[in-house]
Formats: sequence, structure tokens, C-alpha cells
Amino acid sequence: MKDVIAEALHAPFRSFEEATRYLEQTAMLSGVRHLSYWFLNLDGNRAEDVVWLSTYDPAYMSLYMAEYTPFGDPGFVDMIGQNVVTDWYASLGTNPKFHEMLSRARRFGITEFGVSIAFNSPGLGSVVFSASTDSEPETWAATRDVLIQRFEPFANEFHDRMRPLLTFNRRDSLELSLAG
Repeated sequence: MKDVIAEALHAPFRSFEEATRYLEQTAMLSGVRHLSYWFLNLDGNRAEDVVWLSTYDPAYMSLYMAEYTPFGDPGFVDMIGQNVVTDWYASLGTNPKFHEMLSRARRFGITEFGVSIAFNSPGLGSVVFSASTDSEPETWAATRDVLIQRFEPFANEFHDRMRPLLTFNRRDSLELSLAG
């Protein structure tokens, strides 16, 4: 017998709004500060499709897109197209721009205690999924390991549920560009 509830939990998202609500609910239930999902389909150095869903304050998201964007974010640029996990706290001393970005993000409740999980989605593009939380420097290593253990599989599952929206969005963009 099929498990209808389990299937519903893994059903594709019907809208970007539904996916965002799911991120918000997951962040609240899991006790993390924020979750963020980026999908990028790159054609050369140009973004063809960019989707950003997160639990961040919309004012921060506007600031980020106005002042940085993924292509002006040194940590992000290094992750695109890679299968890596980036520790935000460990990255603080590696680039002054990253330090500046996190300093500004703190005003919006985003801490330096976060991880970004990047992976490729064959045939679609690149994904960067982030989880951030409250921590102290002394306990961060253990907290980081728990975040990675919990959210690496979640990031992949979330992206799988996003796939129909992404392919639909790409198909619409292609049809519009061919018609125009």
C-alpha cells in the first residue's frame, strides 16, 4: 500500500510561494535562523535563470541584489558549478568583501554561523543552499557539522521538489524569447 502522506511530503512544489512557505516552516521547526535556496542556470558568464527563495528579511534580499548579487559575492562565485560546502565563519578572514557583507547582514538577523551547500543539477544549472543559525565560536564546529548533516540531504530533496517549477520557468522563458 502506498504511503500517501510520505508521497505528499515529497510532491513537487506547485508554486514559488509554496516552496518559500516550506522553507519558512522548516526553519522554524528545525530551530535555524534562516534557509536560502539559489538556482542559477548560467550561459557563459550570464545568468539565464536565477531563482532565490529564502527566509531572509525582504529588505536584506533587496540590499543584497542591489549591492552584491551572486556574481559580486566572493564566496558565491567560488561555489557556482562546484560540489562543495562552505563554512561562513571560517571564510570571514579570507576576503574583506565577505567580512563586509556579513557585517551588513547582521543588521537583518543573519549571523556569520552558516554553511552553504553547492551542487550541480545536471541539465539544469547550479544550486547553492544555505542554512544559518545562532552559535558561539567555541561551539560552532559541532553546530556546523549538525547543519551539514541535516541540510545537505534536505537541500537535494528541496531542489528535486523545485525541478518542475524550474523547467516550466525555463520553457516559458524560451518560448517568450523565440516569440519576441
